[in-house]
Amino acid sequence: MTAPAHPLRAPAAPGLRVVIGARARRRPRVGSWLLLTAVLLVAFFLLIYSRIALDRSAFVLQEVNRQTAVEEARYWQLRLEAAELQAPERILERAQEMGFVYPESVQVVEVPGMGSAGTGTEERWADLKALLGAQP
Repeated sequence: MTAPAHPLRAPAAPGLRVVIGARARRRPRVGSWLLLTAVLLVAFFLLIYSRIALDRSAFVLQEVNRQTAVEEARYWQLRLEAAELQAPERILERAQEMGFVYPESVQVVEVPGMGSAGTGTEERWADLKALLGAQP
């Protein structure tokens, strides 16, 4: 037979007691708070730096867009000027100022060895090259 089970009691120590269900209380660790604060400060300054970099890029992009608009306006102004300079009326006026006149008669000059007028352009170029290559 066995003896009935009785719970064993711990020897009583002076000033000690067992607390059931209560958590042991700790002092907050200062090192972990300092690390958290440092990480937050670094993240804050990185956020500020990235914002400054984006703003700087926006200013550069704005300047490039302004220069593009100026150059595009200059391009169209130059195209207008080129069109005005190529106008037949302006060329006729300048030619008359310089003393040019229309010819009274037109003479056609035929170069021997160039083939007939009905031949293709490529054949006439070949004839011209052969003619020019034969002369010293």
